[in-house]
Amino acid sequence: MKHHSITLNHLRTFCVVAKLGSFNQAADELSRTQPAITLAVKQLEDYIGISLLERTTRSVSLTKEGQNFLPIVNKLILDFDLAMSDMTAVADCRYGHVSIAVVASIASKVMPEIIRRFSSNHPDVSIHVYDDNSKGVQSRVETNEVDFGIASLWHANKKLSFHPFLEDTYKVVCHRDHEIAVHNRSVTWDKLSKYSFMGSGLTQSLKMQSAIGNPKFEFSNTTTLIAMLKSNVGITVLPSLAVPNDPIIKSFALTKPLETRDIGIITRKNTTLSPAAKEMIKTLAEFTPQIIKDNSLNTKIIYPSEGFSLSKN
Repeated sequence: MKHHSITLNHLRTFCVVAKLGSFNQAADELSRTQPAITLAVKQLEDYIGISLLERTTRSVSLTKEGQNFLPIVNKLILDFDLAMSDMTAVADCRYGHVSIAVVASIASKVMPEIIRRFSSNHPDVSIHVYDDNSKGVQSRVETNEVDFGIASLWHANKKLSFHPFLEDTYKVVCHRDHEIAVHNRSVTWDKLSKYSFMGSGLTQSLKMQSAIGNPKFEFSNTTTLIAMLKSNVGITVLPSLAVPNDPIIKSFALTKPLETRDIGIITRKNTTLSPAAKEMIKTLAEFTPQIIKDNSLNTKIIYPSEGFSLSKN
């Protein structure tokens, strides 16, 4: 009767019997009984419909078909063992790859230390970081271009999960010689309309946009916006993390009301993250609070002390 299925153990047993030329010796090597070894080989022969071994009372030898079959099975087992070894190494983060899309403020102020620490623990894991705006980050995650993103949620998306971990406060930003800087005090939203306001992608989602009115200047690139600030062309509003560390540029509290943005991990729903991606998120959870503290960043940690809890949904 044909055995209904063949496992890798059937193949390994056949190889050991062929190598040793004895069912008894194979049983000793595999720590199994001789009848179990004999049965495994018989099931394999029944399954493929070919006699693989010549059996005598004293020895076991390969048939012609067995001689042809043995190298094929040996290669199959070797390839399987190598594949399992590779997968174990990936699972243990001994090597692998992780790709992340990150907003510029996080990329420049948080990620350098995160990547340094991650790489010191996982030197053979390659890392690809895409620097983008929140809309671009969300798009890259949705299209499976990256493992996960770090950004504000641009718009609700049923395909994505958002796990906030930082709360960033918006500030008014200007040249050090600007009137606001000269007075060196906080500003309320209703006072911004009297100044030449410069808009950007970072200001488009502001809840208090109506208080500002239509920006006199609009820049799609944050680098250009910063250059305009340094030339004292006007003022803008930026999240704390996006304020450049430059002596020419000053930032002040923006109140009544205080407006914030949540930055978080963006993942695809119903998708299991790779071990390397999970380890990167673990590194973020562990070291971001210290990075925020060491750099005196006006940003609040808002995830639980035990770290992120990322589920598939």
